[in-house]
Amino acid sequence: MKGSVVPGSSDFQARSRTAGKQRLPSAFLRQSILILPTRYGFIFLAMLAALLLGAVNHNNNLGYLLVFLLGGMALVSILHTRRAVSRLALSPARSKPVFAGQKAIFAFTVKTSDSACPAISFQFVEGEPTTFILRGGNPTSAQASLNAGQRGLLRPGPLVVAATYPLGLFLARRSLPVHAICLVYPRPVPGPLVTVPGPDNRENEGDAGGCGVEDFSGLEVYQPGDPLQHISWKSYSRGQGLYTKKFEGTRGKSLYFNPDSLPGLDFELRLSRICYMILKADAMRAPYGLHLGNRLVKPGLGEKHKHQCLRELALAGHKKA
Repeated sequence: MKGSVVPGSSDFQARSRTAGKQRLPSAFLRQSILILPTRYGFIFLAMLAALLLGAVNHNNNLGYLLVFLLGGMALVSILHTRRAVSRLALSPARSKPVFAGQKAIFAFTVKTSDSACPAISFQFVEGEPTTFILRGGNPTSAQASLNAGQRGLLRPGPLVVAATYPLGLFLARRSLPVHAICLVYPRPVPGPLVTVPGPDNRENEGDAGGCGVEDFSGLEVYQPGDPLQHISWKSYSRGQGLYTKKFEGTRGKSLYFNPDSLPGLDFELRLSRICYMILKADAMRAPYGLHLGNRLVKPGLGEKHKHQCLRELALAGHKKA
């Protein structure tokens, strides 16, 4: 037959490999959509039943006409409510790292082929619903949030998509698995900076007088770019001008943080303390490194270095993603 592909041929194998590489879009199948009456839908159906009962008792043709008219409107409403969630396509969800106790936000793009503008609600099973207005044919940025209870890798459950368009009488709902991961850092717990000697501190150990974060050395005139945390607000409030606090520590000594330097605390609390130290050292613009088990992150500064250290803390004891 013209246009057919014989199994085992080269064309058939090429098409099979191409089909295996293509990823199907996250579209909704109509047969997997659940439709239930809303609270207003139950009231509407009860009133419709009462009207039908009255029309039967009084043999009122106008009553029959009203019941059939409202009943047909309800059936059409069901079709539109079902179609509102059956013509959706979602892009893969993305998320940014958060700290334990914060809300992890998963962002994605939604597109509908329907020309109408229904309000669609997105919600994880343990999250809060968020509603977005979709424009027919145009991609819409949407998001759903979920509480990040503990550090590590947060894998959300199914994403529940619901709509009550157009009359709010019926709810169409569909659960869609979300293949996304959010990195959750430990919750920062305040405390003093506790450092340990690093491999690059042996030669210069004990040579004091360099710039550091250990001891207060005095005030200097504020220069643009100085950390706001070091500004002496007391001097400024007294009208003495804007000065910056200067600290000195051990010259050539880098800050190294190690959970083993905090004995007497459980492992999770030690990671939370180290997390706070990293954030504080980064705010003070003091180079710092991390020694965690057999993992060693050399001292550095910047957002990339900070997130690298926080990632090591988040995945401590877990399999690296």
